[in-house]
Amino acid sequence: MIGMTRHPLRPTVRRSRRTTAALALLTATLVPGLTQLPALAAGGTPSSADRSHVDPDSVVTLGDSVPTLADVDTRGTALPSLAQKQAAAGLGAVDLRWNQFGTPSSILPADGSLGAAPGSPVQGARSWLRAHAAVFGMTAGQVDDLDLVNDQKLALDGGDAVLFRQRFGSLTPALDSMVTVGIARHDVAYVSSSITKTTATPLPATLTPLQGWVKAAAGVGRTLSAADLAGVTRTVSAGWTRLSVPGFAQQQQVRLRALALADGTVRPVFEANVVDVKGGSAFAYTSMVDARTGRVLHQQSQVDNSSDAFQFNGEYTATDCGPKHPFEITDNATKQIAVVASAVVESDDIVVKIFDPAGNVLASGDTGTSPEAATYSADVIPAGIYSAQVCPFTDSTVPVTVGGPYAGFVTTSDQGAPAPGDASFKPRWRFFPANPKLNWSASDNGQSNSVIGCWFVGTGCTLSTGPMRNVQAPGPWDTIGTEGISSNTTYGNNANTHEAWLNPLAPGGTEQAPVSPMRDYTTPFTDAWNNSKCDPTNLHPGGNDIDAVVTNLFAVHNRMHDFAYYLGFNERNYNLQLDNRGKGGTGGDQETGNAQAGALSGGQPSALGRDNANQIALQDGVPGITNQYLFQPIAGAFYSPCTDGDLDMSVVGHEYTHAISNRMVGGPDQGLTSDQGGAMGESWSDLDAMEYMYEHHYSTGTSPYVIGAYATGNKKAGIRDYALDKNPLNYSDIAFDGPGEEVHADGEVWNGTQFEVRQALVKKYNALGYSSTNRELNLKCAQGGVNKGVVRPNKCPGNRRWLQLIFDSFLLQQGSTSMLDARDAMLAADKMRFYGKDLKVMWDAFAKRGMGKGAVSTPDSDQPKPSFASPKSANGTVTFKTPSAGKLFVGDYEARVTPVADSFGKSKLDNTVSFVPGTYRMVFASKTSGFKRFTLTVRPGTSTYVVKAPRNLAGSGAKVIGSTDGSLNPGALIDGTEGTNWAGITTNNVDVSHPFVAVDLAGGVHRVRRVQVSALLNPAPAAATDIPLAADPDSGSRFTAVRQFALEACVADCSSANATWKRFFTSSKDAFPALVPRPVAPDLTLRSFDVPPTKAAAIRFVVLENQCTGYAGYAGEQDNDPANATDCATGSDRGTIAHAAELQVY
Repeated sequence: MIGMTRHPLRPTVRRSRRTTAALALLTATLVPGLTQLPALAAGGTPSSADRSHVDPDSVVTLGDSVPTLADVDTRGTALPSLAQKQAAAGLGAVDLRWNQFGTPSSILPADGSLGAAPGSPVQGARSWLRAHAAVFGMTAGQVDDLDLVNDQKLALDGGDAVLFRQRFGSLTPALDSMVTVGIARHDVAYVSSSITKTTATPLPATLTPLQGWVKAAAGVGRTLSAADLAGVTRTVSAGWTRLSVPGFAQQQQVRLRALALADGTVRPVFEANVVDVKGGSAFAYTSMVDARTGRVLHQQSQVDNSSDAFQFNGEYTATDCGPKHPFEITDNATKQIAVVASAVVESDDIVVKIFDPAGNVLASGDTGTSPEAATYSADVIPAGIYSAQVCPFTDSTVPVTVGGPYAGFVTTSDQGAPAPGDASFKPRWRFFPANPKLNWSASDNGQSNSVIGCWFVGTGCTLSTGPMRNVQAPGPWDTIGTEGISSNTTYGNNANTHEAWLNPLAPGGTEQAPVSPMRDYTTPFTDAWNNSKCDPTNLHPGGNDIDAVVTNLFAVHNRMHDFAYYLGFNERNYNLQLDNRGKGGTGGDQETGNAQAGALSGGQPSALGRDNANQIALQDGVPGITNQYLFQPIAGAFYSPCTDGDLDMSVVGHEYTHAISNRMVGGPDQGLTSDQGGAMGESWSDLDAMEYMYEHHYSTGTSPYVIGAYATGNKKAGIRDYALDKNPLNYSDIAFDGPGEEVHADGEVWNGTQFEVRQALVKKYNALGYSSTNRELNLKCAQGGVNKGVVRPNKCPGNRRWLQLIFDSFLLQQGSTSMLDARDAMLAADKMRFYGKDLKVMWDAFAKRGMGKGAVSTPDSDQPKPSFASPKSANGTVTFKTPSAGKLFVGDYEARVTPVADSFGKSKLDNTVSFVPGTYRMVFASKTSGFKRFTLTVRPGTSTYVVKAPRNLAGSGAKVIGSTDGSLNPGALIDGTEGTNWAGITTNNVDVSHPFVAVDLAGGVHRVRRVQVSALLNPAPAAATDIPLAADPDSGSRFTAVRQFALEACVADCSSANATWKRFFTSSKDAFPALVPRPVAPDLTLRSFDVPPTKAAAIRFVVLENQCTGYAGYAGEQDNDPANATDCATGSDRGTIAHAAELQVY
């Protein structure tokens, strides 16, 4: 997030990496909300004079990092011993990296095999580990003591990722202490680990679980009063102590675990989830609290943003029912009441009852299962206060009931129940396969490209890919349990979706959802939010297309579930389902979808309920929440149309994939924990959402490789710096963007790399007859049918093979993974699944993006060492000759990124680089010559490339001789790097004040013919290491970047107040051509401008417009929300500041 500072509460060893544009939270709690939402009457809204001027730095939007507390990790580091290194040498030719505990993080064999794995996959994996225990600092006996977590099956016979975990005394580790062995055809193809070199037994806990959770809550700034503590209720089930805490919207969880430290000690810890998601905000942390001292040893943010349906939750015991949950029927038109409830303890047999206002039982349900349902129908059900109750089934002939939490909901409808065998009783849903049309004018028909998707073949079904029934699904999406009970609403085994306009704890939230006893969820979509230009008066019960939007979100969550299931995200591999049907993993955690989250409570002035989407994925079996938001222009922060993120499949699919990657990587409980892992999480989410739509041939209305086009209004790049197919980034570009190291931006490095790999496989298999443009084949590979699943990936186009390898690689990685670890896992997956047939094209693709043989990095590094050499091809070796001392970069960026060569003579680099053959964009940066961009074509063999770069007259020998009052760091404009910038700060907007910097050119009077200018931004605020730079808290503020400038020349006495300055060049109005929703780095980087030949001893750089004042897309009142000022120049202070990074003169 721009301009927001994180405030760590504990010492840290790495920065926080969890982010926004992506969050989901899994929870067993269904918060009750049984009263009507307050309507916002037109007469009750604030006047236009009350329009808020929101601080743009306080707004978190899609693609920004969530402002969270810093992650804490006190475990320390250890180095491998000499004995381990000697043992590792005995593995032969391998690519091996060590983790923070001094054990191997990744072992990839050069020839594809680490050795034989006789017997079953589990036996073979343990046998290999016993034989090579010394590499891990273990003994064979300690390997025998490892617990088997799971024999993770790669989908469709792709091999096994056998996951073991250490145990310390009687305690299971909370984090790490795991090893994964990839096996195919009785051969070990890959090993990754987070093993710790200790077998110590922790001392017993002295704190209680509640005390541990309270310490965790305090560690993230949430302290409890004595009254709050007194109000806490608790139950124990599935290994967790579950806490209902006053003031928290979700149930909290805490359990006793062990945490191994790098120094060999093991501490007892309470693993505590501190979660509070409400009112459009997302707050979720998992902390490890020392169970004896109360110290927080590890802390991590988990934030990766007319009918009635009433939700409820409670607890029952083995002998006593839960409370009666009242709900009101307000008219005499109701014909049906349906109640569905599910126990957290899946084996419990529960009974569901419906009571009339007098307390008489109207209906009860008991099929011997959980979930359980009861339905009551009548020609007329009178108005009144009814209630539902959940009870244990008590009978000596059935297993003993454990008791514990349950969640459920009531639906009421004025439609009667369908008759048995009714032909119309076939579930169907109206939704947008990709998104509404990319036409945001109020006259456009938003309904025109929605479809009717049907479970069974039938009339009126318009989804192009056919019926959605498939062989892996036990029943339609709105069914619960193996009995096929319909919820008659948007609640099913895979998803629980409802409106979330308000804080779920506040009076007024009804969690609206469509109800249909006929299972016809086809409410028309009117595009009310867009057509009204974000008018908040739409937010009344039944308004703002809420039933249609909830249906859409429910449908596409289910589509993503089914799509990912065939790729390996199934019950055994920790997927999101209420009932896992005995197939492995832990149930009770279907995806909870909050539609239009915070729409009422998260508008102005907080904007927490706008322009975002989040996902928080916790441990397998712990349910969660994904928030999808309305989009709306916000002054100086984000300029989207009036759209709804619930309808943009690239956004929804992105968030759902956060849950996938965090569940599949690192075992059932850990998820992604490293900076590069977080960046890849963002990338995997983009890539999976894109590929889902590509394989189904669902058109977004623009390039299929643009993420978020509908939500953001940007058809070129969506929410990212680059569309996937236009992405030039490589491994040396980590931290390239204005905010510096940041998971969304750095995820684009993985986007570019992965798209290179995808296209290499597409090209190869297109030539072999598996065309990526074959719609019928793509669909058969993506979507199962009634009687059979998908086509196996070895018979699919290269794009499907690529995506399958990504999912396979998830199961082979540890939570603290790096991009190189993920590369190796994909290469190993190809060896396991496809016999290594694609290793050459994959290695070459990785090498082209700087992840070749010899690349080096740790999981948290923002300065990885790239390598552009492939171990599978004849590389080219290039020696660079430069006109002056400087650095050479691969790509378009210089600031904060890693050079590949230099010509200083006495540095760790030299002037020779190896490349896999191909074409590369390069930058030479020098204090003397400025920047020289050039294209390098590399062929096998050795060659020399002579860089020709003229002298930069504003470089060495030049000096600043004047600048506007209020300027910060004017010297940064001519310091030869985009890694610093000048700020012109004035009282008036810059299009009036025109801030400037005057530069005395080196060497007297010159004829100037060309200049280079950069408006690239930099992280803010300035760090202590940046001194003598003055602290500039707005140096990364996107809307302050220069958009248009002018140049003025002086030929004599230029430092005097009486100097004569003549304007000789005015740039185009879009010299730095940013678009909606906000400026991005590729629009701001250094570019060249030819100018009329002009004599000058000094040059004055004058700002005419910044991005805020100079672009129509950021100007004017763009919505009908009277509380929201949208004009950047008058609705924010961004217009008073201008930033430029470089002026170079030739």
